[in-house]
Amino acid sequence: MKKLNLLLGFIISITLINCSTKEEQDREKEVVFTIYEETGFGGAILSTYLTEPLLFSESDNEKIRNLTNILVEGLVDFNYERGYRYTFKAKKIWMSEPPQDASDIKYILSELLLKEKVITEDKEEEMTLFVASETIKFVPRYRKEYEAEDESAPNIYDALRVKEVGKDSWMALVDIEDFNYESGWEYEIRVKKVTQAEPYSVKYVLLDIVSKKEKI
Repeated sequence: MKKLNLLLGFIISITLINCSTKEEQDREKEVVFTIYEETGFGGAILSTYLTEPLLFSESDNEKIRNLTNILVEGLVDFNYERGYRYTFKAKKIWMSEPPQDASDIKYILSELLLKEKVITEDKEEEMTLFVASETIKFVPRYRKEYEAEDESAPNIYDALRVKEVGKDSWMALVDIEDFNYESGWEYEIRVKKVTQAEPYSVKYVLLDIVSKKEKI
């Protein structure tokens, strides 16, 4: 009887170990992965620079997010053009041992399902911006007007650090047309955002300075 109990205990232990091992293995599923027509602003962890990551969502999570600190395989030969939306068939993998400083989810893009031009008309919109008293280093990635001749040494700009009033997300703008910025001063300004469809470009034009306050 003791031998039978020992044998049952051994079998149960092996079964639990196998189940635990399976749970620790990477899980995966098929999803639809979307890359959007406009880029965002963000930086890697601990970075003092802003760059412009791609914006993405996927069928499991339709919230649009910066593609930062997330592993995506299949983007090496992907020639991204702003103004176009891309839809991929992808594999979503929950990694049991993710790399340090990266998400525990990675994606493997397997097939481009659709490339669609979604910004097809020029448009203008007015907005109010807060301009910080100090500039920030900015590394453009997908703007042809700022492309570096040497990709191993990308262009780095002193950009205005701005955000739309009422929102939390910071942007880096290399220039606001007709705006004479002075370091050490905070501004609230009215601007016109002008989006050109072909070739895709965005610029900001000063309409009015609402307030200017020296940062002490």
